[in-house]
Amino acid sequence: MIETTPRRSPIARRSRAVVFACAVLMSIGPSVTDGQDAGPGQQHTRAIATGGNPASLVVYGEAEAIATLDDGTVLAASGRVGKGRVVAIGHGGFLNDERGDTRAFIDDQIRWLAQDGALSAWGVSEARLARLGEHGLVLRLVGGDARTVDLSSVDVLVGSPQGFARVGRLDELARWLEGGGALLSVETAWGQIQLGHATGVDDLAANQLLSEYGILYTDRALSPGRDGTYTLSAEASAAANASDALGVLAGDATGNITRAARVVRQALAIVPLDGALVASADSLAAQHAEALGEAYKRMSIGPLKLSDEPLACALLDLEARRAAIAAPTGHAKAHPSHVAFPGAVADDAPRITRQITLQDAIPGWRTTGLYAAPGEPISLRVTGGDATGAVLQIGCWLDPQNFDDRVRMPTAVFRAPLKNATATLASPIGGPIYLDLGDTPADVTIEVSNAIEMPRFRLDHTKLAEWQERIRHLPAPWVELESDGLAFSLPASAIRDLDRPDLVMQHWDRVHRAMQGLEPRSPRHWPDRQYRYVAEKRLSWGYMYCPSDAPIVIPLNEARPMVDIAKFDAEGPNRLWGQYHEMGHAHQNPMWTFAGTGEVTVNIFTVYALHTINGYPLDSEIMRSEPDRALSAMQAHADRGAPFHRWRADPFLALQTYALLWHEFGFEAFHRVFRAYDTLPANQRPAEDGAKRDTFVITISRAVGRNLEPYFRAWGVPLSERPARELSDLPVWMPEGFEGAGG
Repeated sequence: MIETTPRRSPIARRSRAVVFACAVLMSIGPSVTDGQDAGPGQQHTRAIATGGNPASLVVYGEAEAIATLDDGTVLAASGRVGKGRVVAIGHGGFLNDERGDTRAFIDDQIRWLAQDGALSAWGVSEARLARLGEHGLVLRLVGGDARTVDLSSVDVLVGSPQGFARVGRLDELARWLEGGGALLSVETAWGQIQLGHATGVDDLAANQLLSEYGILYTDRALSPGRDGTYTLSAEASAAANASDALGVLAGDATGNITRAARVVRQALAIVPLDGALVASADSLAAQHAEALGEAYKRMSIGPLKLSDEPLACALLDLEARRAAIAAPTGHAKAHPSHVAFPGAVADDAPRITRQITLQDAIPGWRTTGLYAAPGEPISLRVTGGDATGAVLQIGCWLDPQNFDDRVRMPTAVFRAPLKNATATLASPIGGPIYLDLGDTPADVTIEVSNAIEMPRFRLDHTKLAEWQERIRHLPAPWVELESDGLAFSLPASAIRDLDRPDLVMQHWDRVHRAMQGLEPRSPRHWPDRQYRYVAEKRLSWGYMYCPSDAPIVIPLNEARPMVDIAKFDAEGPNRLWGQYHEMGHAHQNPMWTFAGTGEVTVNIFTVYALHTINGYPLDSEIMRSEPDRALSAMQAHADRGAPFHRWRADPFLALQTYALLWHEFGFEAFHRVFRAYDTLPANQRPAEDGAKRDTFVITISRAVGRNLEPYFRAWGVPLSERPARELSDLPVWMPEGFEGAGG
């Protein structure tokens, strides 16, 4: 049986009022509602649930994890705060979810905080009042909200510290808690940050309140768990205190060393740098300095594995955190892991000073064509024009490295805002140097000092002969290839023998223009700046991925095909499906991309570019949607009863639905459909999933002059009565050769 960790010691009961400050006090999270009660002292919680994405916590010092996943992720923690007591949870949904043991778990926490007795309550349903009363808690309702509640009359408070911070009462709440109050802190930390109520974990109200006492919320948003339910592990809770886990890494205690390293790493990412945990980690690092240095150098041979090098894995993230602080001062030291990524720079590579003029009104990251050596400060000053708000940047690798092992330092982009038209910056691992002009660029001339010239080609700006004779051979380990609309950040090894970068960028410009012509990039996907691909050593999601607000990310081994001119025609196997696919994601419109088609409508753009730019015929197997395949898939799906859940779960099955349409009506039909959405009045733009399906079927039917409602129903796509009603004036179309269910 899986249990939550028992309390280490009882806390004497107090007898003032309890305030359940949920709907009013919480900025994020629902109010308390009814639920079942497992009785006082219930310590057999197996699983808890929430309807959202909770924040995780880290625990250290004297605090305890009381609800923990098997991998060491903490969902709830408890501890003493001065004379007071606290329980912290990471989402308001835990307060009223009915699944698993959630309600019993929360009731247990309230009992532990209240320690029995006659109390008062605010914001609690009559059912919960009655339920708790049956187990010895006699409750009476009181009024008030975060602005007006009299904390001197409160015994236990359930709610969001951020709610008190927003009305200027956080200091008062802290004094109340330290003086003997009892708090059930309910905070969706990532949500508070996303909404702008806090700039990060450091100034999150709950963390200001609790960090001194061993509890901190992370900014991590967990997945909803299996069906929204999280299975808990008592063993993991007992091992989730980072101070204890550091003892395991030091050899002073026994335990699962891999989990201990994970727990320590998560804590060192956010605990105060001047606190006891970091001091202990520093002492341990000093004892093992030589071994740690060798472990980081070996990253050039293979990943730093949590199971094999737990201490090095745990401490690398702390070193990255400190480097991010030191970088804008120019004092970040070179880290030995730079040899593994992004690569070493020769000591004798010339350091230069260069004047660069940017006058083409391209916003965002602007390549300087210069590279920063690891640990060497570079400086920038504006010598002409206005660069207000600009940021000096080293590195382009934004993948968060969401996995146990480490193939590089987890932070690889370092930035320093310009102050008085100057900035100094150093990166522990080095990287390409950029000036981020933001969204409103102006003509500006800058001078960059102590940098290394790197391979860079910009279409219509760089002389081809100079590229061939000198630039591609420059010693920096990375290259930047650009046009006015696109930019590639790739390992230089991919281009050392590239003679015609002009043909490369001309090709990719054609691909981009083709997709733009079908549907312009979404406003979330850097629409007014160069669209960038960045190669990474290891990716946190999928084989490649397209973030909404950052460059497309590809693995290192896919850099070479992007510049291989032999891959740009219809001869031989296709190696660019993935790269085209990721660019296609930036052109998807949520109004015509309903649930289940996120990895489907993207391939309208993939196939379109392969056909119109590379020249592959639409009946080529490379398209994965040739007419015979599409029709056979439709027939087989219909013969199975056309289950929509299978259609939604299989992107290449669903793709055939769209493929039969372009085979019959051409891609111009999709162009007309997409443009039709541009003119939809705001009150007719579909937001709900059913409306999206209905609107797409109606819109494409009008675009091709055929009633496609029966066609989509044959695929099992759920529709309301609206499409059939509105399309009754059009002749029905079904693909030739389709015989309906049963063949």
